[in-house]
Amino acid sequence: MRAAIDDIVGMDLPVGIDKVGVTSMAANELDSGRSHAGGYRGGRRDRRALRNWRPKAGDANADTLLDLPDLRARSRDLERAAPVAAGAIATTTTNVIGDGLVLQASIDAKALGLSPEQADQYEREQEREWALWCRRADFTRVQCFEEMQELAFRSGRQSGDVLALRRYRKDPGDAYGTKVQLIEADRLCNPNYGADSETIAGGVEVDQDGVHVAYHVARKHPGAQRLAGNSWTRIPARDDQGRALAIHLFDRTRPELTRGVPYLAPVIEHLKQIHDYSDAEVTAAVIGAMITLVIETPEDEGENPIAGERGDSNLADNEVKLGNGAAISLAPGEKANLLNPTRPNANFDPFMQAFLRQVGVALELPFELLIKHFTASYSASRAALEMAWQFFRKQRSRFAWRFCQEIYGWVMDEAVASGRLNRPGYFADPVVREAWLGAEWIGPARPSLNPKMEAEADEIDIRVGVKTREQVCLERTGGEVDKKTEQLAREEAERRENGLGQAAPATAPASQAPPPESDGSTDNDTEAA
Repeated sequence: MRAAIDDIVGMDLPVGIDKVGVTSMAANELDSGRSHAGGYRGGRRDRRALRNWRPKAGDANADTLLDLPDLRARSRDLERAAPVAAGAIATTTTNVIGDGLVLQASIDAKALGLSPEQADQYEREQEREWALWCRRADFTRVQCFEEMQELAFRSGRQSGDVLALRRYRKDPGDAYGTKVQLIEADRLCNPNYGADSETIAGGVEVDQDGVHVAYHVARKHPGAQRLAGNSWTRIPARDDQGRALAIHLFDRTRPELTRGVPYLAPVIEHLKQIHDYSDAEVTAAVIGAMITLVIETPEDEGENPIAGERGDSNLADNEVKLGNGAAISLAPGEKANLLNPTRPNANFDPFMQAFLRQVGVALELPFELLIKHFTASYSASRAALEMAWQFFRKQRSRFAWRFCQEIYGWVMDEAVASGRLNRPGYFADPVVREAWLGAEWIGPARPSLNPKMEAEADEIDIRVGVKTREQVCLERTGGEVDKKTEQLAREEAERRENGLGQAAPATAPASQAPPPESDGSTDNDTEAA
């Protein structure tokens, strides 16, 4: 239809017919068709429920950047004051990062032409150098790298994104000068708080292809107590060799989006209402617990007969001080009526649970994990943990490769350039460099309600042939099965060399293993729960 409109506008029209008028009529016809003949009910404009629903259709930045300051401020306020919001961010951070993702060097020995023994030696050297650097990773000299991982991930959840800069400063006692500086999202903004343009949006400078080429960072936070003399620094995204100088961590939910939104953004209004309602219920319950009777005064009584017996000079004449077991003297003609409080509200918990289920869906946190309360059967609880683990694993994988792996490369660059490590061909070929930088990042183990039962189920699946060992590694522990096989072989050899004998068998004897035709499990939901 739009092509037809363009064709009409480009035609030679008879005298007296305005092209603009033709375009307007065609557009109205197009709109009329959408209103009455659309195939999707959600796109109809003649239905009562949708008649006045006309959301704007802006691009990714137009729909996001103008709301970001309020979204960040409200997200942080909820985390400070609302228990559910604080718990959602803490739960995600703990399960994704834990006490820090641990490096397990995994050099591509085949690509480098190394024997397994040589690769193992090189991997241990790199792990030692990495551990040495982690102790003094912070440019501000406050945190170690494990703590910086938690801060970077949490800050990204709170504010929507976080910027990590590659800095260099070799302090006394440092083996490495490479440092990491974390920049809060608010400091990444347009110079002089200018309006967004085609080249700079939200402090991110892009080229004609949409590639992030630089970041503009304010010297002071926009919310600082003293903003006088604020200035901006342009930080290139990459150096001349194409290696990153800055890591911009955010979840891109739409193409061409330059900034991320807080994790709580879809449920900010819901969480605020839940928090206010919870406060109101608690206040009502406290007042209801203190008020035990109401004094009824005759209508012709002109004064408050107990005004002189309130016991607190700070109270007004029509106020009575409440307290635990408070007693009030009655004047002649007054009578006391017992008050039957309606608090605590018996419907409070069911209502909150129904509301929190909606919040959990938006945050990809099962209801049981969101409120840290498992009351369902074993099967239901395990299903909830499995669903949550899918979300945690995805977030961990992205964080590991976009943050930890990139910074690992920064450190190894200095280690090789300074001569602390000898890695042939490291700087000559990017493919060789990636082979030397092969790594796995080990985080918290997947939550399990019955590890023994799950391990036995995996063993049966491998024996029957419906699962591979590689699949089990990916689902349960992470990592590559061939790397683990090599590691187990080396550990077994070391045990024998040190006189420890053969390691304990990994599987139960055949006589104790369940028969192939049985799944080895019973209906123990109630007992397991």
